Amino acid sequence: MEFIGLFLISALRSSVPVALAAVGGTFSARCGIMPMGMEGFILMGAFGATCGSYFTNNPWIGLLCGVLLSALYALLHGVLCVQYHMDQVICGIGLNMFATGFTTSLTQVIWGSRANSASVEALPHITLPILGNVSFILPLAVVIGILGWAFMFRTPWGLRLRIVGEKPLAARTMGISIRKYRFLGELIVGVLCGLAGSYLAIDHVNRFAYEMSAGRGYIAVAVNILGAYNPIGSLLGSLIFGGAAALKNIFTDGSVPSQLLDLCPYLVTILVVTFAVRHVRPPAGIADSGEE
Repeated sequence: MEFIGLFLISALRSSVPVALAAVGGTFSARCGIMPMGMEGFILMGAFGATCGSYFTNNPWIGLLCGVLLSALYALLHGVLCVQYHMDQVICGIGLNMFATGFTTSLTQVIWGSRANSASVEALPHITLPILGNVSFILPLAVVIGILGWAFMFRTPWGLRLRIVGEKPLAARTMGISIRKYRFLGELIVGVLCGLAGSYLAIDHVNRFAYEMSAGRGYIAVAVNILGAYNPIGSLLGSLIFGGAAALKNIFTDGSVPSQLLDLCPYLVTILVVTFAVRHVRPPAGIADSGEE
């Protein structure tokens, strides 16, 4: 029982950044923009949070900086995709690559090392029954997922956002602003990826490290597919990847090679993309500008 409890707690903690990014990705996909830039958004959020906490010695300001930088980067992605109709996949991957180079260069400039930053002030933790001492971002992620589902499927704004993603031409005919709702989707995914990056940087390890997003943005895309582009489905799907990542924290006795344990989340991602994509239909309006 102790082993199972330790595994579940570790899985929950490991799933937080993927869950936040995946919930944000549902809004991006549902409004018609492929969320391929989430890897870069998370990385920017982590870097912004580290810088904010480092220069002010205040982790709350660091959290705000991480969310703001990630949101601005996501809006840049929105400008390129919505305003200038760039290929969404190429644009997202390009921004991911730029984020890696940008954060690595500034880490070298600020801290004199390309590998990692200095230690920074961390966000305070809270005590929860059963889970013990955890980040407040963990229950916040659950609340965000539930509220995201309610917004998307129980409000007129969520309905309009889904119409924009499914039938953008019909939405334009009805007088719904495609650009407004697509920028809203990009803003949401940017904010949530900023939270995910801040969790990694000023809660998980208390520093910024080279490519510390470690593929979580791409994993979140797979979670979107697994969760059928539904915020609740994304929350539940992230637990699978959290469990795969938690194995490394469980098998610490060397009985299983660490390299194999490191591969587990990515192997699960490949399996999800290979098999789940056959049964999940993405929003029909992804990459459709809605213009005649």
